[in-house]
Amino acid sequence: MIRSVLFLAIAAFAFCAIDASAAEVKVAYKGIVTQANGAQASSFAPGQTVTLYYLVESTTSDNNPDPSKGVFFNGLRQLSISIPAAGIDVTTGIGTVQTFNNVGSDQAFFYGTATTGGLAGLPVAHTEVDFVDDQSMMLGSDAIPTTHLTAAESFVSFGTSAGYTYVHFLAEPEEPVTSCASESYTATKLYYCTKVCESGYSGALLEMWLRRWNDRYRPELPYCARND
Repeated sequence: MIRSVLFLAIAAFAFCAIDASAAEVKVAYKGIVTQANGAQASSFAPGQTVTLYYLVESTTSDNNPDPSKGVFFNGLRQLSISIPAAGIDVTTGIGTVQTFNNVGSDQAFFYGTATTGGLAGLPVAHTEVDFVDDQSMMLGSDAIPTTHLTAAESFVSFGTSAGYTYVHFLAEPEEPVTSCASESYTATKLYYCTKVCESGYSGALLEMWLRRWNDRYRPELPYCARND
């Protein structure tokens, strides 16, 4: 029986880090709102789904000579935050990454000027995502973080003409969603996998594509038919 592999635990965060080039790294999260405060906090409620990603240029020069503090102008290439239940879909242009390593806490900030998106009818001019760990276990240096950050506190902020709103979210890692592409299938194997797992087929049509897969690739099963 074909099983779904797109299950998301409501209290968890999904994470993926993808090399976009030799220097650029995209880090993405998915999770839930825990609380909000500030000028337009009434737009948010606990349990709302949050998705976000930031794209950083890992070779950006550090403009702070202090070895425990980093400032990377233009190190943020893009930040995107979506909270559908609150009507939030905000994207920035190029911005700044700032880090603090073992200064009583570990902190990482990603911020920039919003290029698209609004909050409660007002354009968002500035947006930021912050990760803070008061145990100083989150960072190993003041370099631009390119992996998932496990923080005691995580929040995004939105600046509009009404002021700033801060939205706290739960950030726990979860296994990335499996797909035909993530299984590194190519050519005919990729095509057959998408027919079996990702085309929504059922009945005789699904059985036909399963037979085609089995004729060529048995005993290996496509990811959606495995029990692992």
